[in-house]
Amino acid sequence: MLLVIAPLANSQGVTDIRKGIYGAKRQVMREVNRSKRDANQINRLLSNKKRDVDPASDTSEYIKWSMQPYVPNSGMIRDYQYVYTFLHDEQEYTFTKDPDLKTIQWDSVNNEFYKNIGKGEKLQDGVEVMGWHPYWMGDSYKNYRYKMLSIVSFYSYDINPNTGGPSNPDVLDSLRSSSLPDSAAKYGTKLFLSVTSFGRKSNRKFLNDEQSREIFITEVLGLMASRKGAFAGVDLDFEEIDSADAPKFTEFVKQLSARLSAAEYKLILNVPYFNEHNVFDYKALAGHVWYFNIMGYDFSGEHSAYPGSVAPIHAVATQPSLETVVNDFLNLEISGQQIILSLPLYGVTWDVTNLEKGGGSRYESSMPYYMIQSKYGAIYNPFYDALSGSFFYVIEEEGKRKMCWFENETSLDLKFKWAQSKNLKGIGLWALGYEQNSNAIWKSIEDNYGSELVKIEPIDTKLGGPFGLAKAIVAYKRMIGLSFLVLAAFLALGFALSLRDWRVREVLFQSQGFRFIYGAVFLLVAIVGLQWWWNNDENWSLIAGLLVGAIGVAIINIIFNRYRDDLR
Repeated sequence: MLLVIAPLANSQGVTDIRKGIYGAKRQVMREVNRSKRDANQINRLLSNKKRDVDPASDTSEYIKWSMQPYVPNSGMIRDYQYVYTFLHDEQEYTFTKDPDLKTIQWDSVNNEFYKNIGKGEKLQDGVEVMGWHPYWMGDSYKNYRYKMLSIVSFYSYDINPNTGGPSNPDVLDSLRSSSLPDSAAKYGTKLFLSVTSFGRKSNRKFLNDEQSREIFITEVLGLMASRKGAFAGVDLDFEEIDSADAPKFTEFVKQLSARLSAAEYKLILNVPYFNEHNVFDYKALAGHVWYFNIMGYDFSGEHSAYPGSVAPIHAVATQPSLETVVNDFLNLEISGQQIILSLPLYGVTWDVTNLEKGGGSRYESSMPYYMIQSKYGAIYNPFYDALSGSFFYVIEEEGKRKMCWFENETSLDLKFKWAQSKNLKGIGLWALGYEQNSNAIWKSIEDNYGSELVKIEPIDTKLGGPFGLAKAIVAYKRMIGLSFLVLAAFLALGFALSLRDWRVREVLFQSQGFRFIYGAVFLLVAIVGLQWWWNNDENWSLIAGLLVGAIGVAIINIIFNRYRDDLR
């Protein structure tokens, strides 16, 4: 029996292996075919057809571009495109020339046109790149890359919990005299006002005082109204809220949102990477805020027990990370399109001298990106941590061993791409000026969120071929109809005049058939002319054309019979 079973088992095993191989092969082929389809679609999306604008030859204020007709990506037209292209032959598009128009590119899938303005000049449609201008950065806002910023928030209006007014009026005075609103408006960047309140005691005092809350809302609305049209809304940042005050905070956000909305302002709510005791009721607040801004930094810092990434994508199972905080929102069915993920433009330095000896580590300082690069970048090579997606330096300084965790253009590029894979609305930068306009940092932003293409619309389209001719006839049908009526009048007049000469009568009217053809032509010309020229109801124009034609034919026959009787 063993001798019988063994071959059968082996045979079955071989069959299973073959099935597995063939199944895997089919799966691979499906993936290959899908990749080919995707590649073909990408190639069609922005075809290699371009219209370069040459100032030497294109001297007119209009640019004309003749090209193959647009064939839809799917459907019957795609299947019979040879018939379609014969009927359409060619399409000529006319564009208005402007200073930015150097190249026109065609989206052959959607039949849309774009002008290429170069990277760094425009954000992609439907994304947000937000940055904070801290008041202590002075007039550094004059050098911000506004073309790559959709939102700039002035930091900040600090709430006085006892009054609701600002605890830093001098900072707000500097905002009133600042040209920051003008700089943002020049590039179409939305300006927000950051509002901050820190500390459990301060937050409890403010949230439970209705009068202070009312004064605060009045003050903020007045401040934004003082620079008419400059502000787009408020960026709210409350930190360290006691769990007992959570309902009051939710109530306050709803109240503030309603008042801002009535004045046509928007509300962005800053939230921490760890929602301790569920203080922030995200589901209840989702309908009252424009965006949730996740503060995706300070995972390791002044209050941490050990050194680590300031903004880790992933972390060990027991620790929070960008992955855990974003998933918390998505698991609540809050759309990624309502989330902005803010990332740090700074790093944290730790003293780890005693770490190798079994001792602890000590937080030393936080430094902006430009200072880290100027202090350590020229001396040390950074190490990359794959788990967190961040970089760090190991430093020997003043007899101490230190570790500096930070984000650079490479790690930020990785995190930008990760945010896009989560379908988040955009990213934030804490804080503007910390990068000192680093080309590498902004290149990463441009590569992920910038757009070289601006959609443009042709001001006129002309079609060649039979379909183009038919379309032109339809476009000018009233003029053609009038021409037909004039022709009909000349036919009738010519016929009447021709009957005065007997030789013409003998040639033209030897047979009754010729009179019938002549009358039919007149009838047809009259019907078409009147129907095309008359813009009213087509049925009435047809009836009128028949009547006119019939009357014309009747008159022709009456005149002919009268002349024939005279001849007798």
